[in-house]
Amino acid sequence: MPIAETLRTADIHVAPASVRLDAVGKSFGKAGQSVDVLTNISLEVAAGEVVVLLGPSGCGKSTLLRLIAGLETATVGSVTIDGHEVTGIDTRCGVVFQEPRLFPWKSIEDNVVVGARGARSSETVAALLAAVGLSGFEKHLPRQVSGGMAQRAALARGLAGFPGVLLLDEPFAALDALTRLTMQDLLLDVAQETGATVVLVTHDIDEALHLADRIVVLGERGQGIAEIVTVDHPRPRDRSHPGLAPLRDELLARFGIHP
Repeated sequence: MPIAETLRTADIHVAPASVRLDAVGKSFGKAGQSVDVLTNISLEVAAGEVVVLLGPSGCGKSTLLRLIAGLETATVGSVTIDGHEVTGIDTRCGVVFQEPRLFPWKSIEDNVVVGARGARSSETVAALLAAVGLSGFEKHLPRQVSGGMAQRAALARGLAGFPGVLLLDEPFAALDALTRLTMQDLLLDVAQETGATVVLVTHDIDEALHLADRIVVLGERGQGIAEIVTVDHPRPRDRSHPGLAPLRDELLARFGIHP
């Protein structure tokens, strides 16, 4: 069954939530020896929007994602989800990391159940696994499936709590090229059918152009937001659409790469 149909049949959807960052800064280290990783970050992400964070290594992309999730606390400024301040690990967020981070002793099914926080039925977990193409692998251990399958299981686990905000930290970076493209389309299908707000970190400009409604470009460490690029092309989006070429050239030039 196609992913979209599986999600619709199971009535898998969420209440998308907005995200707001007001003058957020984050420093690490002791007073007098601290390093500013993020400075004066102000950003609004609309409910149901797909926003991609793009920037050089060490600029604070992952830290920004962790601040939204409540895994880190801002040094200054505030982070709110649907108008409510994030003060700790926030159950309104589902997080998918670069590595699947599955419990090796638990089956694929049981790993997804962990993400459900005990609030979802076995039928819902089965529907999520079907949606990411893992029906028939419920009882397999993580070591018994491929890297792409493990990452799909991580996506299902991230969705299992029906989060209003889905946060992904370079979730496809370790995958082979073909699996990566498949996972990108899977993410878009899931986002569209569930209604989740998505914030994703990547180093890949083409991935950003394919996925994003807006691309938030961060400057070097401590410099904050350098630019916000709107990708005004409807989905399903053709990766070779000529309208994407000028945006690609603009982004490459910002990183000192001439097409």
